[in-house]
Amino acid sequence: MNQQTTSVATKIRDYHVDNIKGVLIILVVCGHLLSYLQDMNSTFAIGVRTFIYFFHMPGFIFMSGYLAKGFLKKEYKGEKLLSYAWLYLIFKNGIDLVHFIFRRPYFANHGHTMELILIVALFCFGIWLLAQLYSRIPAFQNGFILLVVLFSILKTNVLTVGAAPWYMMALIWYHIIVYLIRNMKQSHVLAATVILAAFANYQDEIGKFLTLSRMINFLPFFLLGFYITRERFENIVNHPKWKHILSIFFILSAFVITLNGRAIKKWIGVFFFGVSPYSKLLKLGDWYYHIAPLTCILWMVITAVILFGMFSLCPRGKTFLAKLGKNTIGIYVLHRFFKDFLIYGGFYSMLSQNEYLAVIETLLVSLLLAVIFGTDFWAKTMNKLSVVNAKWLYKKEYSNR
Repeated sequence: MNQQTTSVATKIRDYHVDNIKGVLIILVVCGHLLSYLQDMNSTFAIGVRTFIYFFHMPGFIFMSGYLAKGFLKKEYKGEKLLSYAWLYLIFKNGIDLVHFIFRRPYFANHGHTMELILIVALFCFGIWLLAQLYSRIPAFQNGFILLVVLFSILKTNVLTVGAAPWYMMALIWYHIIVYLIRNMKQSHVLAATVILAAFANYQDEIGKFLTLSRMINFLPFFLLGFYITRERFENIVNHPKWKHILSIFFILSAFVITLNGRAIKKWIGVFFFGVSPYSKLLKLGDWYYHIAPLTCILWMVITAVILFGMFSLCPRGKTFLAKLGKNTIGIYVLHRFFKDFLIYGGFYSMLSQNEYLAVIETLLVSLLLAVIFGTDFWAKTMNKLSVVNAKWLYKKEYSNR
């Protein structure tokens, strides 16, 4: 029975989608690790990172929407949302814990290699141990959840999301939204969200609270993925004529954006980062501030074309990328901790003085982290740790159906 189930799952698995997600999660890791080189004013790093950030989160969110179609059919929708909220709290508190440890006076200077290795080893072992206890002992699970929730409530910034955990918070919003709009006309909803995304950042107050700014900014991509059917998606990326045009556009975009990264980031970075208000555009001129919505819509259109170009280039069969794409959550969460470990451990001071080689070395380390955390071991560990049993919230007669 198990072999038959596995065989059926293997046949129906869409490796093209897994490969796309694999490429996107690698780009996420690369973008985060390149941020430090960008801060060091490396022109090439700025160019590569600008190209990545131009489309990688819209792509990741598009695929999240594409794969969210089954949400409306789920009986226990609240359980899914609580799982995202739980991952958000673990992720945010984990990052804060890493910063707390390495911002002690003892680590003010580099040269604590053995201590760093020990902390990293203990951190990895701690995550594994937590996952085992959490998944096997209900009393521990309930106690751990209560402890994390209480600790989070006591913090003043638990609902202010500026770093990587924002994506978990955004997923909660997106799934609530698709439930609320389930009976509305798709074209009207999509047009309204494009307009909302184009104009929302005139309001400085939106910002990072509950990741509202980013959620609104990328909402059209989530809904585009949610609304597009598999048949239409495949027709676009596999159409002989469109496939070549889109692929060429993607490659040309890579060259143009990378070579002009500093200027592109200056003029339209506010749109593809999705977290800054339009008031920051005033330094570029009042005229640009007033046409910001048009620029935002133009960026969304260009990004959509770039994305489908990337989709067209991704392999269709089972590759190592497909395995990474199947295990994206573990990679997304764990690599972010290791970015800080690398910074505090002096990794960037060990890179080549040549900015091109330094970027290549960083990209290779990014790929290595994605491969390590994309293994089944870490995927199973994170799956165990992300489960929240919320059936007790439902009426007894409903939960027994």
